[in-house]
Amino acid sequence: MPKPLFTKLIVQAAIGLFCVLFGCIYGIHANDRMFLILSILIGICCIVRTISFYHLIHSRSYHVIEGTCTKRESSLFKNTQQILLTDCCNQEYRFNLDKNVKLLQGHHYRLYFRQTHHPEESMESYQNFLGFEELVSQKDMSA
Repeated sequence: MPKPLFTKLIVQAAIGLFCVLFGCIYGIHANDRMFLILSILIGICCIVRTISFYHLIHSRSYHVIEGTCTKRESSLFKNTQQILLTDCCNQEYRFNLDKNVKLLQGHHYRLYFRQTHHPEESMESYQNFLGFEELVSQKDMSA
């Protein structure tokens, strides 16, 4: 299981658990039945989402692209940025990702995208972006 996807899975499960835990404790303490029911419903939704994401990871229903970030341009009025990634075969990929995704030019990355019925659509949409990890080359490790 890739580390960025495993981390995202654990975070999703932890957020759901803490929402249910604190919501139920407060709902019981304040004797607020509606708050208690809403907390349980949020917990159920988080469990379903976590199981769905685990199934995506376990069935390997994602695309993996490795390459070097050659260009990074922020959009002025949008909350996205355009990334140009070049792989080892000099094939270029363009992505629109959220501005919170911090890819540095000249660094080597592995990106994960949700697999869709239209492969070209899955990499263009930032909603299908699952995560990334920076890859350290062997020559960098020996230095």
